[in-house]
Amino acid sequence: MRKAVLILVMPVMLLASAGAVFGAAEEQKLPVIMVTDVAGLGDQGFNDAAWAGVKRAAKEFALPIDVIQSRDQADYVANLSAAAERAKVVVSVGFIIADAVKRVAPKYPDTHFIQIEGTVSGPPNVHSYGFKSQEAGFLAGVVAAAYTKTGKVGAVTGMDIPPVEAYAAGYLAGVKAVEAATGRRIEATVLSAGTFDDPVKGKSLADSLISRNCDVVFRIAGNTGVGVWEAVKAAPSVKIIWEDIDRDAVAPGKVLASTLKRVDNAVFQGIQMAVDRTWEAGHDVLGYREGAVGLSKMKDSRSLFSDEGLSMIERAKFLLGRGEVKVPTKRADVTAWLPPDLTAAK
Repeated sequence: MRKAVLILVMPVMLLASAGAVFGAAEEQKLPVIMVTDVAGLGDQGFNDAAWAGVKRAAKEFALPIDVIQSRDQADYVANLSAAAERAKVVVSVGFIIADAVKRVAPKYPDTHFIQIEGTVSGPPNVHSYGFKSQEAGFLAGVVAAAYTKTGKVGAVTGMDIPPVEAYAAGYLAGVKAVEAATGRRIEATVLSAGTFDDPVKGKSLADSLISRNCDVVFRIAGNTGVGVWEAVKAAPSVKIIWEDIDRDAVAPGKVLASTLKRVDNAVFQGIQMAVDRTWEAGHDVLGYREGAVGLSKMKDSRSLFSDEGLSMIERAKFLLGRGEVKVPTKRADVTAWLPPDLTAAK
């Protein structure tokens, strides 16, 4: 089946809003189509992670796959409908597309919809997954604050939607926890691009943070984050923390860490339910304890941290694993939030 999968994947970049065409033989093998959000494939984050899960399922179960890339939010309903016309499983990516899934899914009761981020409850053919982005953000904040030499760190976000807000709130909470543990004042600045698909704006905002002497920048911005990376690459003393997928090897040491959101595992699990005929509608919210969010191994950057810094990072992971930290999901709640003790022994 390897040849069939490769043939179907080749037209990926040609599709914009039309459904993929599968032959009769492929249609007997549970064809899967993924519909991206506006950041699209190549965002080096959320969409790429979801597509990795689709490809893994294609290899594991010999499934024909394809992708429809959304260029605008107005494309969502048409793209989902086009996908559902030809696929038995539709994977939809991004919090904003969830409303379109609620409209489209009931019209295609024989098609399974797997929604990544955002809650879709009701239709029996939809299973949605959410992630505790605040826990991943918390780890990023601890890493940034444990590393910074200037006492100033920053983040660039994409659209101001709940998962991104949770990421940013967690980041600020992580910085606050390190402040409490060390007694050191650390300034954290979060700038919003308001879009997931504007690398030029991402670079501009990252440059602004760098001009303010931030020596760590956390990108939470989808394709906008491509510009964030360009800005950080050009600044010798600045490090980046990547979001959603492990990108440490892109520039060993320059990438301080990567927060992990196992979107690929959620997508694979949803497709497997369809393949095994164990499908259940519902909504799962997954966090650190479930292995759904976390932190990269940081094997190329660990030497950049003090022993105290590494200890705080490990302590933060330990506490999350025990369920002993409730990380705020809104920035407005961080001020009143009481941080855990990152200095205590395990």
